[in-house]
Amino acid sequence: MKSKLLFLLLLASGICSAVELPFYAKWQSLNTMYYDPLQSGKELSWDEAYRAEFGIRGKFYDDVFLAMETETEQFFDEPILRLKTLIIGYDTGKLFWQAGTYPRGYGAHFGLDRNPILERGSEPYRYQSMRMNSLQTQVSLNNELSLRAEVGGNKHNQASALLSLGYSSMRTLHPMSLVPQTRVSLSQDFRAMDNHWRTPVSITALNFTRHFPSASLKLETALALLPKWEATEAHHELFVMTELMARPKVFPTPAIGAVYQKQNYAPYETQQYQLRLQQKLGDYISLIPLTNLHIIDGESMWQHRLFTKYHLANPDFYGSSIGLYYDYSYFGSDQGRHTFGLALDFEFEPNI
Repeated sequence: MKSKLLFLLLLASGICSAVELPFYAKWQSLNTMYYDPLQSGKELSWDEAYRAEFGIRGKFYDDVFLAMETETEQFFDEPILRLKTLIIGYDTGKLFWQAGTYPRGYGAHFGLDRNPILERGSEPYRYQSMRMNSLQTQVSLNNELSLRAEVGGNKHNQASALLSLGYSSMRTLHPMSLVPQTRVSLSQDFRAMDNHWRTPVSITALNFTRHFPSASLKLETALALLPKWEATEAHHELFVMTELMARPKVFPTPAIGAVYQKQNYAPYETQQYQLRLQQKLGDYISLIPLTNLHIIDGESMWQHRLFTKYHLANPDFYGSSIGLYYDYSYFGSDQGRHTFGLALDFEFEPNI
């Protein structure tokens, strides 16, 4: 396995050198020691999880775009190398085509799942996550509106089609730079097979991001409609995820977030609420206290955490950090668990 991984790394590096594509690599790991008085005879335990990813992404010939992401996660016996994403696209500015394979779902890239990383042993699960092997096209209707259509699927979900209308407004950061101020997309997803029910499903989703002068708001919601099909009764499922983060000119930075999911199988209703604060200590260290509440079918689980990060200064490792945290969590009225953890989040991407 190690020889295969080394071969793929050398191959990817060679491809990047030949066509001048940016090569990137990511390592995420979590090592924890916890004391749980409810585990009789094994009150003190140690656990760990890791995830590695490497690949290439960017334009390599005129308007041709290539992205390849390969990943491996911890398994009980040995690591298994998987192709996460492979996309070949053509972008003229007004018209975009792409073909390939990638994971698709709802509720990604929210800060609620980032403190610390790999708490579940893998990347956070996205609602209605599926493997999409597809052909996609996107056309710019004007400077702010775009229309995207996609057809494809996989053996589990069968055929799938997606239609999405997107809006993006820009603001001037300085005379030579524009940044998104508002992004909105409304999408309609049709799948021949739902992930759980194995019946047709229609998913209507809204994704909204708004950057204010001193705050930012993110919202993603998805409504799944399932018709009566054989033994399955007609019903709907709902997913909502939102986050509000203040961006004061001087730290600290407060943020609140919430997740709500309702479905017709256990757990029937799940809620998550998080309040966190980030205080910068000098140029490279930040302190993040947070409180997290999970409500699963009426039962509450609390987490109180103090997380410290050391941020790497090298621009090629932008966003990389070494973290230490203490966590106290308890379910209902049970005695709590004390957890100490080391979280590594390294990503290398040449600053070119």
